[in-house]
Amino acid sequence: MPKSPGGALLQGFTIERDSSVPIYRQLDASLRRLILDGSLAPGQKLPSTRELAQELGISRITVKNVYEQIIAEGYAQAQTGAGTFVADGLDTEAFPQIHTPRRKDKPSVIEISGRARTIAASKSVARYGETAPFRPGVPALDQFPVKLWNKYMAEAMARDARRSLSYGQVNGNAALRKAIARHLADARGMKVDSERVIITSGAQQAFVLIAFVLLNQGDTVWYENPGHIAGRDVMQIMGANVAAVPVDGEGLDLDHAIRRHQRAALIFTTPSHQQPLGTTMSLGRRLALLSYAQENNTWIIEDDYDSEFRYRGRPLPALSALDSAQRVFYVGTFSKSMFAAMRLGYVVVPPEFAGTFATARNLLGQNSSAVAEEAMARFMEDGRFTEHIRKMRRLYRTRRDVLFESLARECSEFLELQRTDAGMHMVAWLKGGMDDQTAHEALLEAGIDSLPISVYCIEPIGRTALVLGFSGVDERIIPRLVKRLAEALKGLRSAR
Repeated sequence: MPKSPGGALLQGFTIERDSSVPIYRQLDASLRRLILDGSLAPGQKLPSTRELAQELGISRITVKNVYEQIIAEGYAQAQTGAGTFVADGLDTEAFPQIHTPRRKDKPSVIEISGRARTIAASKSVARYGETAPFRPGVPALDQFPVKLWNKYMAEAMARDARRSLSYGQVNGNAALRKAIARHLADARGMKVDSERVIITSGAQQAFVLIAFVLLNQGDTVWYENPGHIAGRDVMQIMGANVAAVPVDGEGLDLDHAIRRHQRAALIFTTPSHQQPLGTTMSLGRRLALLSYAQENNTWIIEDDYDSEFRYRGRPLPALSALDSAQRVFYVGTFSKSMFAAMRLGYVVVPPEFAGTFATARNLLGQNSSAVAEEAMARFMEDGRFTEHIRKMRRLYRTRRDVLFESLARECSEFLELQRTDAGMHMVAWLKGGMDDQTAHEALLEAGIDSLPISVYCIEPIGRTALVLGFSGVDERIIPRLVKRLAEALKGLRSAR
């Protein structure tokens, strides 16, 4: 049998030399206790007799004798050439149970901070776990070039182990920041110095950094309603007054915000493809928003999470491309264009914030992998990223069309569909006053995912809808899934 790696560390395992209990009995009793209370799991390897004797400063013969005893009594098993292992299938009920005395001063209620209670109430964890069709925001993982990506990862590991296997650079890989700056110039019309690009572990870390650096307790944040869930919750956790701003046909309703709310310290918007409604902010509204920010010393977060996927014409220039006063923090992520598990995103900050954001990034301890950063830099430099985006754009257009046609055919009595020319999801408005949370739960029981539009809302918007992602669902099975979706909605209506 091949030799196994070193055994359990047995941290905290000590010998009391002043005790009247002999050393061999202390060792014997301690090993039995660790096995019986589950600290040493069935099949777990024990340290070798030489290792344990050296660590405890005792005779190897003593350790060897104790091992032989617990093996004889069935607590452990010896495997020739491999070592000594905790026995499998022990019936611990047959042994005296070891009870840990309960602390008398243990409080009956666990006290947590007000900030932690706000975190516990967040609905942002809706994006985690298994992904059933039609979960919004899930890319076509079945089409991702895994073998090609693995090649870039392997090359990144081999290129410079001292650099790529360490913490990386304080503001992120320099080659990746330059590649992102070039991509933004080509795809979003932005002129960006790579020193202004801060690599993050995704868009969410960018929102945390912005809130951490810019917001004080009680500051007002104008926030699209409905809008991005996790970004909103971060602002609230930081103690900001998050003020709901409706979205009309031109985007965030600036006039409404000016009339109804206090001056904004920060404005959160998704101008290229509003999350979740899909509205594209008009040029006039963009210029008005930038003018307000400059005149009122206000900062803007531009969340541009799925701007690459536009199905009619070229992607529009970013709001940041019009920002001559540099009031905009531009946030991008590779979670939608590549895959979420790579944990890579970025924020483009005004020049005076670059050092502060780099330090905050490391202080908060959410750094991305230096290996993934290096691999992504080469992936972009070699043109593979642009190639992948073009391929996904064609695929997502097809999947969007199939979903829209299937829903129109099967669900017209339940849903009013909203066409979309961009992004990875569509909005389906519910008819007849159907509650979107109830509909969402009914679909889940049928194996269909979605998100109710109400979870995106700070205040009710007067209508209910389901947000349905199409990018991550094979177009060949969409019609069959939509039939199942229709049956679930029909059953829900009958139950009402």
